[in-house]
Amino acid sequence: MPSVGFIPIALVIGMLAACSTTIERVSDPKELQGLGFLRETRVTRQEVEGRMGWPGASYENGRVVTYRLGKKDGQFTRVGAELDYTLVVVYRADETVEKWGLVHRSHPK
Repeated sequence: MPSVGFIPIALVIGMLAACSTTIERVSDPKELQGLGFLRETRVTRQEVEGRMGWPGASYENGRVVTYRLGKKDGQFTRVGAELDYTLVVVYRADETVEKWGLVHRSHPK
């Protein structure tokens, strides 16, 4: 049986899959540069929003949020690039990051 925390991430990935051809989770450390702050212990919602801005979407009364991102000059950005990445952040009840993941959507050619 999947853990409760897995279900929100799986739900968001499933919704993204419905509107694109290929979705894959990004796990290469080089690809995740710039998001390393999320690996620190006890990162708060305020810290995430301070770095990332307001989320593009929110689920489960704000417990799960997503950010559409692109890459420009090797850095993640929310403007000026094709937004083909989605960052999913899941918060605990105390407003700290429980888990997060980054997915990449490949568009049909």
